[in-house]
Amino acid sequence: MGCNTTKKHTLNLALWTAAWLISTAAATAVATAYAEEHYGLKLGLVIVNLVIGGVMIEMNRRHIMSLDELQQKIHLQAMGITLGVTVIVGLAYSIADIGNLYAADAEFSYLLILMSLSYLFSIIIGTRRYQ
Repeated sequence: MGCNTTKKHTLNLALWTAAWLISTAAATAVATAYAEEHYGLKLGLVIVNLVIGGVMIEMNRRHIMSLDELQQKIHLQAMGITLGVTVIVGLAYSIADIGNLYAADAEFSYLLILMSLSYLFSIIIGTRRYQ
C-alpha cells in the first residue's frame, strides 16, 4: 500500500485513539462522581467506551496492514515483547498486591503505562535494528 494510505490509516488510528481516551476519561469521571446513582448514564458511557475501543482496534489492524513487511515485522515483535512484559510484570504486581508487599492497591493504570512504554521502546529498538 502507498504512503498516502499509511498516512490515512495512521491519522484514523490517532483520531480513534483520542476518542477512546476521551470516552475512557468521561466514563471514569462519571463513575467516580456518582457512586450509586445514574446507573443508566454510567452503563451507557461504558458501552460507548467499548464500542469506540472496538473501532480503535480495527483502525489499529488497518494501520498495521497498511505498513510494509518490515514495519509489520517490527510491530509484531514489539507486540510480542509488550505482551510478555505485561503478563510477567502484571502477574508479579498482582501477587505482590495479594501478599500485601506494598501499602497501595495494584492499579491497572500503572500496567497501562508499562505496556505503552514497553511497546514504544520495542518499536524504537526494532526500527534501529533494521536500519
